[in-house]
Amino acid sequence: MLQRSLDPLSRPFDDELDALLSRFRRGRALEVDFRELVGNSSATDRFTHRMHPYPAKLLLNIPLFFLNCSQLAKPGAVVYDPFCGSGTVLVEGLVRGAIVQGADSNPLARLVSRAKTTPIPEDVVDAGLEVIWSSLPRRGSKPPSGSIDLEKWFSPKVLSQLSRLRQALESIPEGPAECFFKTCFSAVVSRVGLTDPTVPVPVRIDARRKSLTKNQRKLRKQWLTDRSTADVFGLFELCVEENFERLRLLSEQCSNPKVSVFDDARTAPGDGLVDLVISSPPYGSAQKYIRSSSLSLQWLGMAGSGLRELERQSIGREHFSLSERVEMDAPLLSSKALLNKIGKINPLRRHIAATFLIEMRDALSRTCDRLRPRGQLVLIVGNNTVCGYQFDTQNYLTEICEALGLELQLRLEDHIRSRGLITKRHSTAGLISKETILLFKKIR
Repeated sequence: MLQRSLDPLSRPFDDELDALLSRFRRGRALEVDFRELVGNSSATDRFTHRMHPYPAKLLLNIPLFFLNCSQLAKPGAVVYDPFCGSGTVLVEGLVRGAIVQGADSNPLARLVSRAKTTPIPEDVVDAGLEVIWSSLPRRGSKPPSGSIDLEKWFSPKVLSQLSRLRQALESIPEGPAECFFKTCFSAVVSRVGLTDPTVPVPVRIDARRKSLTKNQRKLRKQWLTDRSTADVFGLFELCVEENFERLRLLSEQCSNPKVSVFDDARTAPGDGLVDLVISSPPYGSAQKYIRSSSLSLQWLGMAGSGLRELERQSIGREHFSLSERVEMDAPLLSSKALLNKIGKINPLRRHIAATFLIEMRDALSRTCDRLRPRGQLVLIVGNNTVCGYQFDTQNYLTEICEALGLELQLRLEDHIRSRGLITKRHSTAGLISKETILLFKKIR
């Protein structure tokens, strides 16, 4: 059921933050359950958060907590998320009355973030739908070419309908309406592909796998039937209706939203300082954001240079050509011993981990440049294992931030229940079971 205009979760958390700060002793994290601390938001279709699926979404309770602490952000403050993903921090910032800014190297993330934070009038949506249906061709053209053979991922009927709808969307002029309708189209793509919905990256539904129970096989057979015979046009119209309602509810909370979304945290323009940064950076070699978005990226024409080129722009990527695997020193003295151990087992994994630290240092340096003196930064990070060794991401990022003139104020731990891509894939990468929340203040 959609959230009403009165927001029961937006209350001051100043007392709770003060209590945590008073209990904190450097070097020892405090355990916190943000679901209990803030309230149960996971069962609520809250504003625009469910407009579009996205892997490893940030638990919205965490930014909601910090945004509702007046010592960190007052209404009108500038809030920035340098790794904004699908816009969780941006939406909650708008609800708080902040001016919000985000950045992400994934073009699908930027599209969804803009759509989720830009209310549009009902008559514009109605007119847009009329244009789309009147422009719908009788036959679909070939699906967009690229790194993926889309014919393997969609039934012939669905493929034809998606192609026709994609052609009709080209009639919508560039602007907020185009962004909204393309986001709805992408959401439909995720619902009608022959992909296993229990796996965040595209994997074909397999109803014959021996490890499945009888009920699991039956469920997967039903998925195959439903997705092969889906009514794309009906799903799109329903998605537009539901997403417009979500935007309407958001607009009741913030009548004049101010939003900027940039291409990359390492190159985001520095026009104006920000008061508060809240972000969940990529996990080192633990995520496949581009692969998880690959079907939508190709349908939307966002992967013209290839998925591998988009991945090269991502921090935490896993694929490197031989020419890219140049010898590099440890970016942090504290990481040298670990990187050497990893390198003896798997040189590629060493390169992945070292590159992650270098690129995170560049992104955090740019972010700190934009942070106002005495401004605060919240990082939600997780340690993973590389070649059997724990990769201490939280301490490495703390070291980087302190070298950039930030002072650690608070370290919290919250156990992960579900974050999409955070799964163990093979012997060189491990499960991430908890998140660490770091609060810093800029002192110079």
